[in-house]
Amino acid sequence: MVKNKNSILVAFDGSQKAFKTIEYLCSFKPFLNKKVVLYNVIDSVPECYYDIRKDPFSHGAMTQVKAWEIGHRAKMENSMAEARMMLIAAGFKSEAITIAIKKKIKGIARDILAEAQKGYFALLIRRRGWSASILPIPLGSISTKLIGKGTTIPILLAGVKKINHSILIAVDGSDGSKRAVEFLTQTVENTDCRIVLVSVVRDCEMYDEKMEENKSAYFTKIAFEEFESAISETIQHLEAVGVKPEKITTKIMKRVKSRAGAIIEMAKKEGCDTIIFGRKGKSDVASFGIGRVPWKVIHGDKKITVWIIP
Repeated sequence: MVKNKNSILVAFDGSQKAFKTIEYLCSFKPFLNKKVVLYNVIDSVPECYYDIRKDPFSHGAMTQVKAWEIGHRAKMENSMAEARMMLIAAGFKSEAITIAIKKKIKGIARDILAEAQKGYFALLIRRRGWSASILPIPLGSISTKLIGKGTTIPILLAGVKKINHSILIAVDGSDGSKRAVEFLTQTVENTDCRIVLVSVVRDCEMYDEKMEENKSAYFTKIAFEEFESAISETIQHLEAVGVKPEKITTKIMKRVKSRAGAIIEMAKKEGCDTIIFGRKGKSDVASFGIGRVPWKVIHGDKKITVWIIP
């Protein structure tokens, strides 16, 4: 597993949208020192041919299926080669790029996740899945499964917003948030990235009938102090890896109705191209694979890049 420690696993299906993911990888300069594995999972035959072997007169059809398989693999190899050339042109070392085309074993998502368990730095996926759609849906079924089930590896969901190396990270002092900060510091060490640290305090109306007083101000004050401490600690970590103080912006938003909505609006206001979350925040519910806020942000802004850190 150690050999993949500095490698990004890229789920790649050769489609036009998959090439948008490659463009993202080429544009985000801190990744230029990483190794890249372009990974594709294919069926040996199309689904419509699964029952042909039951037909004793299907020899000719099976010959066509085999030809389809050979042609499909050749097409994928050409797409992989094109993606490889794009990465090299962007500054990745040729020897740092690996191409892997695998036959499906258990399922596309499950096979990708099985490979991702081999100690990769991160798994890079795209917003739409492996099938085309005319609907304005931010995620396809494969991407949704990868995000939901990929609980042990950082998931980088590549958007289409132009990269300007401005990154917003949600900070709340939770263990998940701290791991997200650790991943961020590993990524932006000695780079010129701009970092926006954001904490969001929800509107929390709590009335104590016995004391006949509104407790919301008290709880807001406690949360504010916790977030201030978390942000201060994060700034220290960032400066320790070479991020200049003038490249760090802090924002604490109080009494908001929607944390996801507030984060999306702040990212737009600050011109950020990437939002980073810990997979789970303060509400660390074991039965949930991912927190509610990251999901809402993914669906609320269909263009921005989102990183989910376990």
